[in-house]
Amino acid sequence: MSNFDVPDLDAAARIAGAGRIACNQVLYNVQQRAIEHAVGPWDEQHRIATVAYAPLGAGRVAGPHTKGGRVLREIAEAHGATPRQVALRWVVRRPSVLAIAKAAKPEHTVENAAAADLSLTAREIARIDEAFPLGRRPRTLPTL
Repeated sequence: MSNFDVPDLDAAARIAGAGRIACNQVLYNVQQRAIEHAVGPWDEQHRIATVAYAPLGAGRVAGPHTKGGRVLREIAEAHGATPRQVALRWVVRRPSVLAIAKAAKPEHTVENAAAADLSLTAREIARIDEAFPLGRRPRTLPTL
């Protein structure tokens, strides 16, 4: 399934039956966290994998001169990583979340894969959450 909000998920679960939905592919990254309001918790409660598309945003993760960009860079430097790796690791910090990260070059694939080796602390996750606030629940689920 792709871009299913909670009402869609409820309907699909009624039609398909318990345990028949494998995943819900949704827009999710540090800058676009709308699924955290309801979709992510629903997926977890129903043991459905959340598959994040555009986990690094639609282009740049965050400008280097923005608060968020500075936080990602500082955390990355502490781990000998890149800000993109930190942002990707933040997206997949829960076992129920997977990501489809674009890789236009072979080097991007290597960089993306290395994000799995990062272990972010609770404090680092809190810093990222603060730098990229959740915001209000939107009326409709954001998509690209």
